Amino acid sequence: MRLVNINEMKKIDHWAIHKLGIPGVVLMENAGRGCVNVLEEYYDPEHLNVLIICGTGNNGGDGFVIARHLQNRDAHVKVIILGSARALKGDARTNFVLMKKADIAFHEAKDIQTIKRIYAAFNPTVIVDAIFGTGFQGTPKGIHRKTIEFINNTEAFILAVDIPSGINGDNGQFEQTCVIADATATMCLPKRGNFLFPGREFCGDIYIVDIGVPYSLIEHGFPHITEFDHISASMPCRTPDGNKGTFGSVLVIAGARGFAGAAAMAARAALKVGAGLVRLAAPSGIMDALESQLLEVVTVTLPQTTAETISKKACDTLLPYLDRTDVVVIGPGLTTNPETAAFVSSFIPHVSAPLIVDADAINIIAQNKKILKKIRAPFALTPHPGELSRLTERSPQEINLERIDLAQELARQYGGVLVLKGAPTVIASPEGDVYVNPTGNSGLATAGSGDVLVGMMSGLCAQALPLMTASTAAVFLHGLCAELAMDESNEYSLTAGDLIDFIPASINYILGREFVEDEPDD
Repeated sequence: MRLVNINEMKKIDHWAIHKLGIPGVVLMENAGRGCVNVLEEYYDPEHLNVLIICGTGNNGGDGFVIARHLQNRDAHVKVIILGSARALKGDARTNFVLMKKADIAFHEAKDIQTIKRIYAAFNPTVIVDAIFGTGFQGTPKGIHRKTIEFINNTEAFILAVDIPSGINGDNGQFEQTCVIADATATMCLPKRGNFLFPGREFCGDIYIVDIGVPYSLIEHGFPHITEFDHISASMPCRTPDGNKGTFGSVLVIAGARGFAGAAAMAARAALKVGAGLVRLAAPSGIMDALESQLLEVVTVTLPQTTAETISKKACDTLLPYLDRTDVVVIGPGLTTNPETAAFVSSFIPHVSAPLIVDADAINIIAQNKKILKKIRAPFALTPHPGELSRLTERSPQEINLERIDLAQELARQYGGVLVLKGAPTVIASPEGDVYVNPTGNSGLATAGSGDVLVGMMSGLCAQALPLMTASTAAVFLHGLCAELAMDESNEYSLTAGDLIDFIPASINYILGREFVEDEPDD
């Protein structure tokens, strides 16, 4: 599903009203009804006490519609308007008048004591946040700030309309305070602020409400949220008569003294997602340790420096393998040793198969950006904000604030796929396609997590998936591994090795397969 900024959503609303001829009051009616449908995912509305707190804009108008539909479903409803009802205009005023005719109790509140008194007397199970819409920017002040703080300190279930009040709909940021919702019903299309942190954290469960605009007319364009069905349809075919050659060969060039784990995890992850053959090329000094734990991986011993990193002489060793390789990974645990940097610079121009450039290979390129111009193969860069900061000379904070637009811009500039890791990870192609990944949790913030990801990317790409498709699918599955692991672990204890162990479960989840445990023998 397409992810929009606030200006794009305003244009869609204007176009729907003035070109398609859908009256604004109809869009608001559909929005309010949809919010009530979302609430029914959690509660039976009959005899449910619901307090709806409304601003004086269109978000408040949605709240008035919600009140009517909840009343029709036998809920007990009270409405608080922050300020004076005389400030209401347009469709919001129309729905306020309808709500009054339906004899729904409402109160105009200009001080927090009024709100506290109503709350205490009514004791609502649910509070609906209809204070600010997605277009709000700045700091909530006065009664609005006090109300948001009060809402957050209640025991009620909080449903936010479109986005929790106080959060910027474009970038997910907030100033001083915002509503912390249990669920958010966002209208028509998801907004960037719903999926960019910290806004994503405060939205709770996110639901997309159909307000009646034909999706076939508004789904074109990027960015998109990566969806389950997209990944399911992208999974490579496993022909029953295939062999290891059918499912592709990966060459992982990685590792140094003290960083053997990065090389091992990338290689293991590539096998776990289905690559037919994985070769791991690493310095000779760490090869014994790698071979003892990687029984299924073919090893290629490389000349090393005195620091036991890959030597420039390794280029000659590796060139004969390129004709037998479908995907090349370079970077995990390499270090930025000057001799290793010289190897990266001299080796990359020889690669014609899809190339995944990760970790220290990106740091090496940041020291000599001319290396990027030497890449002849389709390629992907997989930086986290710190690595991208070194490559672009932008601060990590700036990168995080602009991660969607920046990923799209840099993918076009560099001419390769850009996987900007983080929360959320953004995948962009040089053609302008951009996907925002919805899976994962804080357990991914652990050493080696990125090594697992590039291994998964390479293993899927080896099975004949285009690099952009393989990257998008791998990021989704990688995050899904972290989510599935929570049934047995927690976000504190998750390790990169755990992620590899959950790759089979994540693939089964995508393919719709379920394990049935064998019943014990009598």
